[in-house]
Amino acid sequence: MRLRSLALAILLATPADAGIQSPEPVHGPIRVIDGDTVRFASGEIVRIYNIDAPETRRSRCPAEKRLGETATAFLKALLKNGSVEISRCEPATGRCQDRYRRTLASLSTAQHGDVGEALIASGLALPWQAGKAAHDARAHHWCATK
Repeated sequence: MRLRSLALAILLATPADAGIQSPEPVHGPIRVIDGDTVRFASGEIVRIYNIDAPETRRSRCPAEKRLGETATAFLKALLKNGSVEISRCEPATGRCQDRYRRTLASLSTAQHGDVGEALIASGLALPWQAGKAAHDARAHHWCATK
């Protein structure tokens, strides 16, 4: 009974958005690494958490490489003008870093809104799903694209 009361107290004391930070402005230039990863002037590397763009460096076929280069150029254009805001950590899980120690975050601009959603809407990214089956499906999707 005491354990249940303790668990309830901890749950009620933990904010629903624990680990998630409010949007904050990004200062300095942003270097686009690929269609879903950027580097800030501070050196911080950010992986846009809600998308998966086609690969440019380890692409599995020529079509994926071309689409990856297009996604990279599109992301550069989205971030080029105006202010950019970052919201660190995944809202659904509260995770703040991926296995490569990149910051997981969403990026948004006043002009385009959530850049991950803009990439998905343009057909240059897919919604992120974890797991090998999802990874294989993404590879098939990019390589089946003409």
